[in-house]
Amino acid sequence: MKQKFVLVVLMFVCVFSYAQNVNVISKDDINSCKINNVALSEIKSTNGKQSKVESLLGAATSFENNGFYYYFKFNGLKLDFSTSKSKPFIESFVILSNESNLTIKGITVTIGDSIDKLGTVSFSTGRNGNKSILFAECEECDVFINIDFDQTTKVITKINYFDMS
Repeated sequence: MKQKFVLVVLMFVCVFSYAQNVNVISKDDINSCKINNVALSEIKSTNGKQSKVESLLGAATSFENNGFYYYFKFNGLKLDFSTSKSKPFIESFVILSNESNLTIKGITVTIGDSIDKLGTVSFSTGRNGNKSILFAECEECDVFINIDFDQTTKVITKINYFDMS
């Protein structure tokens, strides 16, 4: 009996400490995230059509269609649509400069902002030991937003979205 209790407590501690790595938000919260004040759901609905994407985000500085992906570059933003499924979907976006921003749960952040703007969040530790901030629907979900920051100054250095489903 004592061994079962210890095992249950140990499992609870492991699950609880793992749960602290991801800031769980709903699918609606992810879809309502905004890139430069445009909801992710709106961008998704374009299915990667260049004219529709550009009508939402402005003229791309470059566009490439290699048959498998649609690659868009804007000032401070890269956006990739995969065409590997029946209809194109956003596989990733990366915000690389303060010329673009992300609004998540009503809070707008960009490169150069302090992570303090996000309020109380949990940190995830990467393979290199650096911490980042992950937002996803669940602990093991394949769709997530990752915010990298300088470990000393706590200033945001990169904002990524991935859909690896």
